[in-house]
Amino acid sequence: MGVNPAVQLKDVDALLDPKALDKVLGDVEGLRRAPLQTHGYSGSVHERWEVERRGGGRLNLVLKRTRPAEDWTAYRTGDAVGRETILLSTPELAGVWEVFQCPYRAYAAQDGEAALLMDDLSEHLFPDVDQPIAELHEELLLDTLASLHAKYWNSEALRLPWLVAPAKLFAVLGPHSADEEVLRPHSFALFDSVREGWRSAFASLPTAVVGLLSRPAELLAKKCDGLPWTLLHGDAKVANFAVLPSGKCAAFDWEWIGAGPATLDLGWYLAVNGGRLARPKEAVIARYRALLESKLGVALSAQVWEQMLSVGLLCGALMLLWSKALALESGSEGAAREYQWWVGQLHRQVASL
Repeated sequence: MGVNPAVQLKDVDALLDPKALDKVLGDVEGLRRAPLQTHGYSGSVHERWEVERRGGGRLNLVLKRTRPAEDWTAYRTGDAVGRETILLSTPELAGVWEVFQCPYRAYAAQDGEAALLMDDLSEHLFPDVDQPIAELHEELLLDTLASLHAKYWNSEALRLPWLVAPAKLFAVLGPHSADEEVLRPHSFALFDSVREGWRSAFASLPTAVVGLLSRPAELLAKKCDGLPWTLLHGDAKVANFAVLPSGKCAAFDWEWIGAGPATLDLGWYLAVNGGRLARPKEAVIARYRALLESKLGVALSAQVWEQMLSVGLLCGALMLLWSKALALESGSEGAAREYQWWVGQLHRQVASL
């Protein structure tokens, strides 16, 4: 079992206490804090820290603070505490940090707020441009995800009740999500786009495909039953990973860490990184399967793999087809090709019912 190197502090305020920071970072002499703008949509607040140490030396860190009750990525997936902090305090999942480099230094949760202090990995992040990443970097990301999935394949740890279930991922940005958000006192503007995107998609999709996507998420998630399950990162977009000089991969934003077929991570990876893929989607799928089977030490049967791939692609479509429909409407470069690829996958799913 791996060891979690992050330190749990008694409360969020302790992260700002020089004495507590001394225990975490060692001999803190000074601290400069500044707001940090990020490209996320969740509502989390970030700060960049420059920590001066006695005797010389500087640490660049990032503090992330979030209130799950006010963060759609949390409350829409049933998280009332802050899954990232729970991950860091769960011994059964310490093996995650044998696969990924742990970026976290300290964490705390108290009174409806969660806070995480982590290394500032800005210089190791992928550029924020909608262009393909290098193939060797894609290889590292797929290899590391496959390693995580193989490590927790049908693991007892998947019984942890706070892990995101497939039905939650199917519903989080699905066709019914915008209507559900209207019932909340304060809704995120993102869901206005979600509503418009699904309206646009449904106006052009065949009735059978609309019927498939409109089914309750709990019913669609039953397609995952009987398949091998594993631990999921849950939000495998390129922006949530950093390639370190050691050649290892660091991962953060674990708010959607869950349990389900490994291909739920693959489906979201294909959907959210549409413009960032180094290879055609079919090549990414084939390479991921080869890596997973190599790490498992066993080949998956054609039937099992096809069922796994089917639920993964369905999940990716349910989470992001609305966005691809909006891109198509706007005339974005490559949007028609991207949209039609996903629609083609859904056609095949309807034909197989």
